[in-house]
Amino acid sequence: MEPASRSIRGVIFDLDGTLYVMRWRLQFYLFFALFPSGVRLPGFLAVRQTCAGIDFQSRDRLLDEVCGKLAVAAKISDSDALRWIDQSFYLAFINAMRHFRRSRPALSEFLSKLRSHHVQLAVLSDYGRVVERLEKLGIEPARFDTIASCEDAGALKPHKRPFLEIAREWGIHPSEIVVVGDRTDTDGIAAGSAGMQFVHVSDARHMPPGATRWSGVVTELIRRMRAEG
Repeated sequence: MEPASRSIRGVIFDLDGTLYVMRWRLQFYLFFALFPSGVRLPGFLAVRQTCAGIDFQSRDRLLDEVCGKLAVAAKISDSDALRWIDQSFYLAFINAMRHFRRSRPALSEFLSKLRSHHVQLAVLSDYGRVVERLEKLGIEPARFDTIASCEDAGALKPHKRPFLEIAREWGIHPSEIVVVGDRTDTDGIAAGSAGMQFVHVSDARHMPPGATRWSGVVTELIRRMRAEG
């Protein structure tokens, strides 16, 4: 159940599929950018999924688990798996972002409007190298008070710890923070377990129940903002 509405003092944005429109072609770009090792991509994504929601406490421990499983699936060493993730996969991922620039119209104006309401802003991605990906998307990292990665924290979504760490950093009660994300099974569950509010943004042709288009996100957030006291 969503927490009772309170004054919004912070907004945590998911990155992939939220601050840009993520289409099926992203995996297409990644596959060919990684050639000939692109065949490892589905296995890597599947392995990460097995680690979702588990608190490994650190990126090193999380990647030990991921690399061990990927190495078995791809018949490579653990060190080769780590090298592929850190060098090949992330380089391709960062470079692919240029294909999704400006897919959220008036994003800068949107963030400025929230800032005018004295709201803290964060980006929390499940993947790492967040600053580099924002820059490739043409989104100024300086627009956010906090930029974080669940992978770097060692706890992939829907684990609540990375969300609560942002709340503690800001000194804001979780119920006064809204999570904006495109997935109810990751962002939505994490927000609920952390005691935060959730806005589900969707680009689907047929809108899921309770979801809103990107164009309605600002309206929804402003609607939820109420004066304290």
